[in-house]
This record gives sequence, structure tokens and C-alpha cells, in this order.
Amino acid sequence: MAEPYVRPTQYVINLLPEHADPGDIYAITVEYRGDNRWAVLRHSLCLSADGRWDRERVSSEREEEWLDAHRFDLATAKRLATEQATDIAPAKWRGRDSRPQHVGGGANAEDCPACHGTNPPYPFICPGSAS
Repeated sequence: MAEPYVRPTQYVINLLPEHADPGDIYAITVEYRGDNRWAVLRHSLCLSADGRWDRERVSSEREEEWLDAHRFDLATAKRLATEQATDIAPAKWRGRDSRPQHVGGGANAEDCPACHGTNPPYPFICPGSAS
């Protein structure tokens, strides 16, 4: 019988223990996207090399330039995800007294750590400016 090939395709990075973050509100995921390239994601946002969160584009909209800015080798993706998880975790889990920052830039408020749970008015866009 042939041995199955097992390949990890997602890592979840979170400062909060599983019981403290139901639904992974503060989780960052590192997800395999093929060709040894990994994406750093938070809900429907994708981290770029310059530290900005952008909407994850559908396959037909992903140009090579966009992919180069939003895909990483595994070690880099895990490092970036860890840095981001530290920034978005609630202050009591970070060990410092700071608040989550707004994503801004027209992002959906559901995807913004500073807007989460505030129920902003329609059109549900993060009212803050990008960091």
C-alpha cells in the first residue's frame, strides 16, 4: 500500500489561548498558496510586504506584482504573522497597555481589530485611518 503524502497547509498564530478567543477573532493564519508561497491572512484581509492589510483578491485579479507583494516563504510568513498577532491581541495578553489599531483604507469594519464589536453604521466601513 502506498504511503499518503501529508502536507501542512495552514498555521494559526494567536497570542490568546484557544479557550480565550472563541472563533479566532484575534488569530492570524498563514496559508499555503502553492509554489512554496504562503499568505498571511486575517479574516478576508491579506498582509503585504510593506505591512498593509489588503483584501485577498480572487485568482483572476492576482497579477504577478500583487502576488510578489503578498506571498512569502514559510519562515517570513510565520514571522510576519507573529508580529501582527502581537499588535492585534488585547492589551492584557500583549503585556502592554495599547489598543488595537484601525485597519482603515476602506476596509470592512468586521475585519478591523479596533472596530470589532462596535457595530458601526452602514456601510460598515472602518472609520479609522490606516496605521
